[in-house]
Amino acid sequence: MPIDTPSGQIPLNLRPSHPFTYESFVETPSNMAALTLVRAWPKWPSPVLRLYGPIGSGKTHLGEAWALHTGGTFIDNADLMDEADLFNLINRALIGEVPGLLMASELLPRDWSIKMPDLLSRLLAAPEVELTEPDEASLESILRALFLQQGREVSRDVVIYILAHVDRSIDALRALVKTLDELAAVEKKDITKAFTAKYIKTNLELDL
Repeated sequence: MPIDTPSGQIPLNLRPSHPFTYESFVETPSNMAALTLVRAWPKWPSPVLRLYGPIGSGKTHLGEAWALHTGGTFIDNADLMDEADLFNLINRALIGEVPGLLMASELLPRDWSIKMPDLLSRLLAAPEVELTEPDEASLESILRALFLQQGREVSRDVVIYILAHVDRSIDALRALVKTLDELAAVEKKDITKAFTAKYIKTNLELDL
């Protein structure tokens, strides 16, 4: 949903401007195990792998990067897929008709309200890897890396201010960094705490 912004300012756009890749995925202690296993394809313990974690943990980014790199099939929000279609897709992956299947969800299969016992059995038999929410130190590293991807270095007070006042999901932070970079370029300014605070207070600040 677009947000209202003063004339001349750039609205926050949560749609990624480029494909998700391994190179733009920021490795942290909270995602290292998942990243290592996903990238190990085709040496997975099974042709089917489940990726589990909360919103903002990087499931979509990692899954789309894997699919782009391998040509495999990535299903985001797999718990919302039609059960018969998902069951068929898993079976095709298990017999080699699909070159790898990675399924992501915020929920564990027992919480999907599955009506097909055979589907639940297939899901529970598939290996699982968890993405956890980044801790404070990881979020700081991620945010700095996102700025560096735009060719900018920012001071720690900018990083701390952002993390204290906006949605801390990775997608939202990525979009904010891109917006701040574009706005700073238009106004020919550095991204300082004052510059950042002005934009956030006008457009994005949460009720904390």
